[in-house]
Amino acid sequence: MMYHTHLVFGLLFALLVLAFINPANKYIFLAVVVLAALLPDIDHENSKINSKIPGLRFLSKVFGHRGFLHSIWIPLALWLIIDFGFHSRYGSAVFIGYLSHLFSDGLTRSGINIVHPFKQLRIQGFIETGSVLEHLVFFFTSVLCIVLIVG
Repeated sequence: MMYHTHLVFGLLFALLVLAFINPANKYIFLAVVVLAALLPDIDHENSKINSKIPGLRFLSKVFGHRGFLHSIWIPLALWLIIDFGFHSRYGSAVFIGYLSHLFSDGLTRSGINIVHPFKQLRIQGFIETGSVLEHLVFFFTSVLCIVLIVG
C-alpha cells in the first residue's frame, strides 16, 4: 500500500480503539497511531518515512522490504519496551499503528509473512499497490473515518 493509505488505515484503527479506551490525551494517541502506521516501511528505501528521516535507508538493505520489519515481532517488542520499559501507555498506540500497516499490506498481492521468517502464516490479498482498487480502498476508508469522527 502507499503511504496515504497506511495513514488512513492508522486513523481508522485509532478511531476504532478509542471507542473502547480513554487515553490521557486522545490527540497524542491519534498522532502516535497514525505515525506508527508508517514505521514498517523503513525497510523500503523509497518510502515516505525514509525521505523524511535521513539515515534509515540502510535498513532496507539489512532487512529487505516486507521481511522481518513487516512481521508481528517488531510491534510486540515496541509495545513491551515502551509500555513497560518506559512506563508509557503510548506503546499500545505504536502497536495499533504498526498493526494497521501490517493489516493493510496483508490486503495486497505481495502480502506479508506475519510471523517472519515462517512462511506458513502468509497473509496475502488481491489489491495491487498503487492501483485504482487501492485508491478506492483509500477513499472509502477515509469516508468511514469521517463518519466515525462526525458521529
